Amino acid sequence: MILLDATNKFSTPNVLPFRDLNWMGRLIRKDGTSEEVDLMPKKASNDYITMMYAIDASGKITGKLRRQRTDHNAMSFRSEVENIKEEEYLEKLENENEKIEIADYSRTNEKDVQLPIIETCSFTGTNLCEFIGEKMYINPLLFFTKEHNPFKQEKREYPIDYGFPFLDKYSIIIDIPEGYVVETLPKSTQLDMEDNIGSFKFISNASGNKIQLSISHQINTPIVSSEYYSMLKGYYQGMIAKETEKIVLKKV
Repeated sequence: MILLDATNKFSTPNVLPFRDLNWMGRLIRKDGTSEEVDLMPKKASNDYITMMYAIDASGKITGKLRRQRTDHNAMSFRSEVENIKEEEYLEKLENENEKIEIADYSRTNEKDVQLPIIETCSFTGTNLCEFIGEKMYINPLLFFTKEHNPFKQEKREYPIDYGFPFLDKYSIIIDIPEGYVVETLPKSTQLDMEDNIGSFKFISNASGNKIQLSISHQINTPIVSSEYYSMLKGYYQGMIAKETEKIVLKKV
């Protein structure tokens, strides 16, 4: 069975608009019989981000970025940018991301809704590093860092509705400046929620003047029961604590 919604031009087979994701639908056959159909997505929508950037001795960061969205993430992004001029979109992006400067921007597969939508660009930023004495502090995720837990209540009575399963993944390569060494690198870690609800992985490695990181945040179910709220809140606290840990570079 294939689920379709012809009223949304960015919807694809089995990728329904959010307004349709109301748990169950009903299949009505020609002979008058019917049955309930589960409308909730099973396949994860991906958001893959690759960043390669270099830091100079003044703390200026210069890099390249590639971002690929699939399925519901792609549908949502296409809807978001449909009526926005590229210049306006980039200005908004720069202002929301630590006043970085974006150049060489391109967007691939914007009209071909069957394919992932891909953004690429180069960027520079002059206020992404912090100096204290002879040390430089950098958050490796730069402007993608999650700093606030969305779950602030002590208790919750209603389920958490993500809409669809998803995987956010970051692959990062950093070149550190000449005359500096890595003093502190956030340690690799993994957080798993019970009943396979989701997981967070943070893998870090430093060799010579390069730092490599692989970071992923995965939610495997579109709706999480309120009975898991305390666990989910703690999971986000742990994830945010790890993502906000800084790399410390020491001058030699």
